[in-house]
Amino acid sequence: MKQYGIYQVTVPLPFRLNHVHCYFAHHNGKWTVIDTGLNREETRQTWKAAFAEYGIAAQDVERIILTHYHPDHFGYAGGLQSWTGANVYISDKAKEHALFTWTEENFARNQKFYLAAGMPEELVSQLRENDDTFYKLVRPFPERTQALHEGSTYRIGELVYEAIHTPGHAEGHICFYNKEEKVLIAGDHLLKKITPNISYHGQGDANPLKTYVSSLKKIRELDIALVIPGHGPVFTDAQERIEELLRHHEERLAFVLDVIKGEMTAYQISQALFSRPLSVHEQRFAIGETIAHLHYLEEKGEVVVYRDHVPHTYKKV
Repeated sequence: MKQYGIYQVTVPLPFRLNHVHCYFAHHNGKWTVIDTGLNREETRQTWKAAFAEYGIAAQDVERIILTHYHPDHFGYAGGLQSWTGANVYISDKAKEHALFTWTEENFARNQKFYLAAGMPEELVSQLRENDDTFYKLVRPFPERTQALHEGSTYRIGELVYEAIHTPGHAEGHICFYNKEEKVLIAGDHLLKKITPNISYHGQGDANPLKTYVSSLKKIRELDIALVIPGHGPVFTDAQERIEELLRHHEERLAFVLDVIKGEMTAYQISQALFSRPLSVHEQRFAIGETIAHLHYLEEKGEVVVYRDHVPHTYKKV
């Protein structure tokens, strides 16, 4: 893909979702990088090949922009900064979460969270080991950062884009929109082939699904002709996709309510929601997504949560 001075760089990932789209953007001999991949050898080789393909010297990169803090977008930011000397741009909220999420303190907190969700101790232990693998995949952290601010404008390639705060998939998530050409650089907020994971993991926004729905409706007000995403194909039917995602979550909420029989733990509910076998890594997303939907229903008054014992249990009202 090459449009509006933006070049796609597809970085491999060691998961079922096996890639993340990062981007180069060119203007007046200087380059901006958007998102980076994980800190692993395959990522470094991919970027080296991309630098060579487009004839880019490390010193030609003036900025690294991060749409959000998730490891497949943030992980190699520090390494790429060390290589190029470029400043890293990230929203304050995303930076706050990035610097806390992959720490020993948070890994210990995660174990308590998973036990409260009703996960078996063996699976909790496996998830702790999975946490540990991410420690090196996001380091080194960037040393020099500048804050992205909603409403501020940034030249990315041939166009000037407005930063739009679109939390839900990740706190502090930023999209970029050019009104004249109707282009949205979407990060993981709006994807064509998959549904962005909306999860709660015991910290931050307690109702991320409500936030995500609000963010979707926010960008529904924009006139979008082209979506440049973090995964999957570039696409043009943004409005149709937004409506599909809104319907998907309405259906998912109804399914959650249908699944609940008596008092159940979040883990028991997640087992019904995700019927195919899941890897340990995917169990993290499954429990997070399940709890995000349960919190949404709790705030609506359709589910009551009993948090005075571990594991917590949920019951329809």
